[in-house]
Amino acid sequence: MVEREAFAAGLEVLHRPVLPLVGIVQFLYMTGDFATVDEVIAELPDEIETGYARYAQAAADLAPYADLLQPLEALKAGKRPEEKVVDDEGNPVDAMTAAIALVTQRVLTRELEQINSLLCGPCGCTLCCVGPDASMAQSYFEIPLQAHEADFFSLELIDTPVSRKHLVSDEPPLQIAGGAFFDRPNPALIHWQQGWSLILPRASRCPNLEGSGRCLVYPDRPEVCRRPQIFSYVVEQLREEESGEPILRLRQSLLAVVDCPYVRLFQNEIAAYAAACELEMIFRHNKA
Repeated sequence: MVEREAFAAGLEVLHRPVLPLVGIVQFLYMTGDFATVDEVIAELPDEIETGYARYAQAAADLAPYADLLQPLEALKAGKRPEEKVVDDEGNPVDAMTAAIALVTQRVLTRELEQINSLLCGPCGCTLCCVGPDASMAQSYFEIPLQAHEADFFSLELIDTPVSRKHLVSDEPPLQIAGGAFFDRPNPALIHWQQGWSLILPRASRCPNLEGSGRCLVYPDRPEVCRRPQIFSYVVEQLREEESGEPILRLRQSLLAVVDCPYVRLFQNEIAAYAAACELEMIFRHNKA
């Protein structure tokens, strides 16, 4: 078993989430006489203490995320975000809610990439990179991909008018060559209604995973592989409009998959991180 000390670097970031500082900057900028977000950051005191954490160098902690706060300037100028954000009933939310949700999603995505990488490394497992084994109930695992990330894999591409009308979870499942898409023995890339994904059937492996467990495309790995098992769901993409623009649903959640060794080990710390970010915490099994 890996000693807790091996996770110290990841826990240090997890214990000091940047989102409370982002909230302070948002409030000061939107209500104060500031021309830019950078002005607010420059005037922050060195030390800031919240109910969850103490920040000894607040401006330095915010610096890696300053570019993601720039949409607040468009919002203050009266511009609505280009992305369409809707509530649970499908109704568009107001411009302020949409803009702040989008900023929050992007900030958390960047921070969680760092946290997941730091916590994942010491585990040395390949749980995210292989299909179900004989002990699991699932017939396949799915790795969602961005549009350009299909190029990272030398695999069969399945992209048809029929596949583009299906969701991966549809019943009955997408049929390929007379059988369900997951009955095929080898991994494949399938273009669904929501975009590309890598499908790993039973007992299969990601084609970029070496026998030693090393990833052959690690520096350029897909986005989902950069934040393996703790995900920001402040907004969730539902589908694309006819124009190709995405529709995003407001979720205000943090999702962590408890099959993962470090999620199981640090559930309390992850839940505290979610609370500090004012997000609903969702723990769920994915592969068990």
